[in-house]
Amino acid sequence: HSIVPYWMLITSAAVAALFSLVCCCCIWKSCCSKKKEKEKNTLKLKEPKKPKMFKNKVQPDLEDIDPGFIEDIYKENTLGRLQFSLDYNLKTSQFTVGILQATDLAAMDIGGMSDPYVRVYLLPHKKKKFETSVHRKTLNPIFEEKFTFTVPFEELVERVLVMVVYDFDRFSRHDIIGELRIPLSSVDLSHSVEEWRDLQKTEKDDVSK
Repeated sequence: HSIVPYWMLITSAAVAALFSLVCCCCIWKSCCSKKKEKEKNTLKLKEPKKPKMFKNKVQPDLEDIDPGFIEDIYKENTLGRLQFSLDYNLKTSQFTVGILQATDLAAMDIGGMSDPYVRVYLLPHKKKKFETSVHRKTLNPIFEEKFTFTVPFEELVERVLVMVVYDFDRFSRHDIIGELRIPLSSVDLSHSVEEWRDLQKTEKDDVSK
């Protein structure tokens, strides 16, 4: 039998040990990689991505809105306001209505203005009607006019005061800008009243040119 040289035995043992070491490294690396992938997937399940928020684009903070912008929207969606006064003299049975002024009236003309005037009467009997003078090309007229109805107090509290703001038109039907209807039973006539109210849409146009 031939004898294997000693150096060959040592070389073979070294190669075998190196091969075993390489295999162990590969197995360890593979295990670590799988463990990291598992931890990553677990983290994704625990912490899902939050959706992007567009709060500032969809619903901006109120502080960021220009006050002028809000005022413009208000004006576009209102008919205007009317200031009036009410006074009743129990001794003479005289009920005095003051049409003082209006502000921010809706523009009815092409030029962005109106020619406003106010008609005043009592319901249900509206035979007696008063009208202010017409103010040309303005949305903020100052009337300062007063009208007097002679009505006993017991009848007055059953009446409804109507104040209708019109836009005067020389060649066609006058447009109604808005109106106020005030049941006098809801008003304390024991003293003079002066206030502002928002104009409302009228249900029926009862005036022609």
